[in-house]
Amino acid sequence: MLLQVHGSEDAEQAAQHGQEDGEEIWQHVTSRRRRGNVHVPATQTQVDPVTDTAMAPRGPRLTLLLPLILLAAGLAQLSEGASYQQFVRQHVDNPKTSASSNRLYCNLLMQRRGLTRRQCKPTNTFIHARTGQLQEICGSRGRPVSGNLYDSNRSFRVTTCRVLPGSRPGHCRYRAATGVTRVRVACVQGLPVHLEPTYLP
Repeated sequence: MLLQVHGSEDAEQAAQHGQEDGEEIWQHVTSRRRRGNVHVPATQTQVDPVTDTAMAPRGPRLTLLLPLILLAAGLAQLSEGASYQQFVRQHVDNPKTSASSNRLYCNLLMQRRGLTRRQCKPTNTFIHARTGQLQEICGSRGRPVSGNLYDSNRSFRVTTCRVLPGSRPGHCRYRAATGVTRVRVACVQGLPVHLEPTYLP
């Protein structure tokens, strides 16, 4: 019986000491919070279970997605416009630039349009027609072929330039072939962006 009494007293003393220690720790935290050392947020904070770090509350991100959507749409429009402008730069020459021969015409135009800078473009055709007439191929003045390809209903004057053997950037030389023919173009949103070689001389 004496051993049991002592054991009971030891348990009570341990419990008392544990309670005192807990009160001291709480008083310490409370005093630090009053001094501004401990910040207790008013809102609930989420904790990442992997990194054990606080995370920002999750919520709708539409305000962040909307500018990205508008940016993507703007870039798509710029890309389409750039493709059409590239088509005009590479394939439209109206009225036809004056040159003493068609061979010299090709040498001049291929260089002037930037088609010989990195390499001598093997083949390129210039159409001698107004841009408005070429745009109409993608509408009422063209016939759908397949996909986004359209054939023109009318024929146009064209000059096709083909590179000569031994040519290199800075010294690109071409032979020329002229003709009057229909053209086949690829269209994007009513604008020609690519010229197919189907009917070219």
